[in-house]
Amino acid sequence: MKSLVTTFLRGLSVVLPIALTIWFVVWLATGTEDLLRSVFLWFLPPELYLPGLGVALGIAVIFAAGLLAQIFFLRQFWNWMESLLERIPLVKTVYNAIRDFLDFFSSTGIEKQAAKVVTIDMGNEVNLIGLITDNNPEFPIGSATDLVAVYLPMSYNVGGYTVLVPRTRVHDSNMTVEAAMRYAMTAGIRKQQ
Repeated sequence: MKSLVTTFLRGLSVVLPIALTIWFVVWLATGTEDLLRSVFLWFLPPELYLPGLGVALGIAVIFAAGLLAQIFFLRQFWNWMESLLERIPLVKTVYNAIRDFLDFFSSTGIEKQAAKVVTIDMGNEVNLIGLITDNNPEFPIGSATDLVAVYLPMSYNVGGYTVLVPRTRVHDSNMTVEAAMRYAMTAGIRKQQ
């Protein structure tokens, strides 16, 4: 009986990640297709529509937005729009959180903010893996004045914690950001490649 359960769990560990990945990609593609199909049909007749054009339109719009964001006057207009969004109480919280998260994990955000992987010494030979997000936080906590902000990702979760830690308890790591996030998100179960 034990070997049947072990075999079943092994099969589940093979099938479930693949199935969930396929489900997520299909969900994202069909959601994008459903949303952008109606936009596509505003401009062209239904007989010209082919499945997949909504996704293609979405990719084209995102690419065009990236190109347009490099033009000075459009960047100024976008900054003005962002300042309006930041005045709406609930919208500013959600918008800023999503924008900051994406900026941090984009390659330009990581390079710009010089995020690096560190370990935090918790005492008794216990360490946590984290990413420095701010080398000079603006506010001191208690008597500690030389602090760094470190993001601690949670295993098997999208969230995490940002902690302010004395610089003396933070040690550099030779892991890349991607390797550290993969290790932390999977609780170290999957070996690094």
